[in-house]
Amino acid sequence: MNDSDRAQRVATALDQLDSALSPAECHGTLVGLLSASGKTDVAGWLARVAPAMDPADLTAQEARQVLLDLFGETVAQLNDPGLGFEPLLLPDDEPLNDRVEALGEWCQGFLMGLSEGGMKNTDDLPGDAGEVMRDMVNLSRAASYSTSESEEDETAYTELVEYVRTGVLLLNEELNPTQAPPRGDSTLH
Repeated sequence: MNDSDRAQRVATALDQLDSALSPAECHGTLVGLLSASGKTDVAGWLARVAPAMDPADLTAQEARQVLLDLFGETVAQLNDPGLGFEPLLLPDDEPLNDRVEALGEWCQGFLMGLSEGGMKNTDDLPGDAGEVMRDMVNLSRAASYSTSESEEDETAYTELVEYVRTGVLLLNEELNPTQAPPRGDSTLH
């Protein structure tokens, strides 16, 4: 499934569940929760995303499954040794202003998820991780930025998305160091 289809499925699911979150903010919140603690309770996340969900409603059950799929995909992406994580944003064929707004919502959700996941003091983050957090705060205000459909603005947006993507991977690794086994034969002779 491509990113556009995935974003549309999540949007439809959130709408069916009467959630106030956009797909970008929902995903950002999930990534923040996972990054803050290395894991999160899926039921707790679903309760945050769709507090009025009726488990007996068949439409809600289908929408819940879409969100469970998003949860599983996100966990897999954050743990992907190939660094395959991608924030869930609007597709490139949407107007740039809408994509910038979604990026800001994603960053807002990410910061909210970090906070709800237990991160209270970002001043203790070392080096680049602290800088990424400060930049995320600024990017969360992205809806107030004015853009044009120029090539320069498109390039700047693409660079910001890549910065967010790699910044999240950096923060996630800083907060949840990989416990990967050593590569190859590590026997000392």
